[in-house]
Amino acid sequence: MELDIIEDYIRTTYPHFTINEFRIAFKMAVQGRFECNTDHFEKFSPKYISQIMNAYKTKANEVRKNIPPPPEPPVPQLTDDEIVEFTKNEWLNGKRQDFNKVFNAEKVFAILLKQKKLQFTPEEILYTIKVVREDNLQRINKMHPLDAKEFSKSIKNEDFIETQCKKLALVKYFENLSN
Repeated sequence: MELDIIEDYIRTTYPHFTINEFRIAFKMAVQGRFECNTDHFEKFSPKYISQIMNAYKTKANEVRKNIPPPPEPPVPQLTDDEIVEFTKNEWLNGKRQDFNKVFNAEKVFAILLKQKKLQFTPEEILYTIKVVREDNLQRINKMHPLDAKEFSKSIKNEDFIETQCKKLALVKYFENLSN
């Protein structure tokens, strides 16, 4: 019960201090580097904690400059299959309204091509381009004139159209897998 009270007191009164800073503060207090009473009379109480932490507050910024930051956790490296699976699930479990919102399409498309899971006939390629162009025209017709002007510049860029085609191809691939 007493420890619960102390824990609550620390969390609510000193939320901006880390566990490491508490260690440093108590070590500095015991070393006599603060003007505070370190006699606890066998009672670890909120009053005792406050004496030390209030003395530490005045030196906290100086001490923080010398505390090395915690190491960055390593970025997990996903396998190609995990990347494809993530994007597939994002699409299949999402709203499925706009093929242009497929996540990480360039990378996933390249992975599936390398794995020979995507193959296209010339007719399929032409049909995909046709669908993308029709979708773009519908988009332009629904846009504010200034937005439509900007978007019409984008759709003249072959790389933009190619990316859209890849996204549409991925959507078809994912949809076929789910059926």
